[in-house]
Amino acid sequence: FITQLDEILAACSNRKLQKSLFSATIPPQIEELARSIMPHPTFVTVGSKVGANSKIKQKLVFVGSEEGKLIAIRQLIQTGLKPPVLMFVQSIDRAKQLFRELVYDGINVDVMHAERTQAQRDNIISQFRSGAIWVLICTDLMARGIDFKGVNLVINYDFPQSTISYIHRIGRTGRGGREGEAVTFFTGEDVLYLRSIANVMKQSGCDVADWMLQLKKPGKKKAKMLKKKAPERKDIVEVPRCFKQQRKKKQQMIEGTKKKKQDQD
Repeated sequence: FITQLDEILAACSNRKLQKSLFSATIPPQIEELARSIMPHPTFVTVGSKVGANSKIKQKLVFVGSEEGKLIAIRQLIQTGLKPPVLMFVQSIDRAKQLFRELVYDGINVDVMHAERTQAQRDNIISQFRSGAIWVLICTDLMARGIDFKGVNLVINYDFPQSTISYIHRIGRTGRGGREGEAVTFFTGEDVLYLRSIANVMKQSGCDVADWMLQLKKPGKKKAKMLKKKAPERKDIVEVPRCFKQQRKKKQQMIEGTKKKKQDQD
């Protein structure tokens, strides 16, 4: 966003202008940037630097495997999701795969990622805000800069690679003084990231298992690598798409027959 920031600063030439920067997180590179454009800035921190919004009920769920994630999602759907819901994955490919799995599960779902055109993005955002889309699958593209009122639940389908990513993702709910909920799935591949996220939850007042906080902290070199490279995961594939389409058509035929019989009665 450096280009956009430069454009904004170019328009702020009045010497009497007061400049302010607000963010859920201030990583070192952003703090350095702020100091370069603001003479003698004053930093004000609300709450803990490593904590998330205390109005968000946060939960970690061990799902065992990629297949376990799909089972967990479908269990949430069966027990009754309260839309609107944002669901985060780690890549565009996985966003597409998850969409193909859930689109036939009887929920109004869509997917947002960088390969969508601006017109498509605007349309999806409009439908999500109006309630036409219940569940929006997305990448970290949606973790910052967009304010959705009333998001009830954030699901981290794929574990976030950093505390900053986690805080921004779950920060899509619990906005404007409202309460929200965030559920984060994890498997054995995510253990190296687990301790840092558990600490954020602890700082936010959430209950966390002691063993998570006692996990070994990765070294600086390892931690840097973990932020840059996401874990390799199996594709999100369960039932072939053609079978799902057949199953949906069959279900529609059954429902149509039942309705016709009821009308005749």
